[in-house]
Amino acid sequence: MQKILQHILPFELPKGFPDEATYRLYKKWDEPARQVQISAITFLTALLYIIFSLLDKSWASDQVQVLMLRLNLFVTAPILLTISFLAYKKRFYTIVVPALALFPVFSMLSHAYIAGQLGNYFPFVTEGYLAVFWIFVVSGMTFRHALASASMASSILLVSGFYVMSDLDIYTMHVFWIFCSFSFGCLGALMFDRSRKAVFMSQQELHHLAVTDELTGAFNRNHLKSVLAQEMARDIRYDKTFGLLIIDIDHFKNINDTFGHAVGDDVLRKTAQILSASIRSNDTLVRWGGEEFVVIAIEVNETTLKHLCEKLRHKIEDDGFGAVDKVTVSIGATLFRKDDTRDALLSRADKALYQAKNKGRNITVSV
Repeated sequence: MQKILQHILPFELPKGFPDEATYRLYKKWDEPARQVQISAITFLTALLYIIFSLLDKSWASDQVQVLMLRLNLFVTAPILLTISFLAYKKRFYTIVVPALALFPVFSMLSHAYIAGQLGNYFPFVTEGYLAVFWIFVVSGMTFRHALASASMASSILLVSGFYVMSDLDIYTMHVFWIFCSFSFGCLGALMFDRSRKAVFMSQQELHHLAVTDELTGAFNRNHLKSVLAQEMARDIRYDKTFGLLIIDIDHFKNINDTFGHAVGDDVLRKTAQILSASIRSNDTLVRWGGEEFVVIAIEVNETTLKHLCEKLRHKIEDDGFGAVDKVTVSIGATLFRKDDTRDALLSRADKALYQAKNKGRNITVSV
């Protein structure tokens, strides 16, 4: 369906996410806003149903008015208020959207039954057209749920109208207005869905730029602060020790002076690629500045930390760097201690790095 619509519509439809992780991030970002919208809209809709029930409806018999009153006050409004309350509670979100999608189906079945009891159904039929548009644009459902719900609601309106409306011209107009409400609603929902995903992807890009080093693609100092705060809190709470490595490219100034800054940039990029490919997926690589990188290695002890340092050092030493041929690094490493501040942890690793450099470079010092 999306491929067909893409040929018809003058704008680009929302595309799928590049990977499952991005989709999960979008859902996490999208759900709170939808919760607020669903909670507010269902509460307002319940209120409007109550007001409608209390209005004088001279076009309906007393028996039908009593039926409307009871149905709206004791069934429709309570269902909507329940959904509104559940939407307000985060833990119930997974059941709220399906429940909200089913509500218009029940509402349109009620609408069809009441319309069949009316001698003059014209003042009442508008509710059905509004309901379809409400599902798509106002309700806060995801597009998939809205499409399914609106399709079922529209089908009920079409079938019930066929039996209620004896005049073919009137039924033809009925079909036309359902088509209008469905098409406008669907288009509005698509545009809304597209704008939400575009805003999310823009925020993701901005966040990526804010925490990523442009040259190497590694994280930058801004991200290091948040990761350190997170790991320090995790270590204190769950006793999950982590280590911090500061890695310095040996004689990097000589590389720039001999081969030029363009080659120096290539060395930085290649070093970042090797380090990124050699650490675990849960570890974090940061460009600390200049020719220095930081690795935060989670859930390590003194032995595994030293093993990781040596693994990274040998990976760099054994790889080729084009015109430079051989590049080596010095590494200073330390484990987090419960009484450490961020500055104390970084300072201890930095002192270990200077010891490694003073001992001749291309070695690891762990303290």
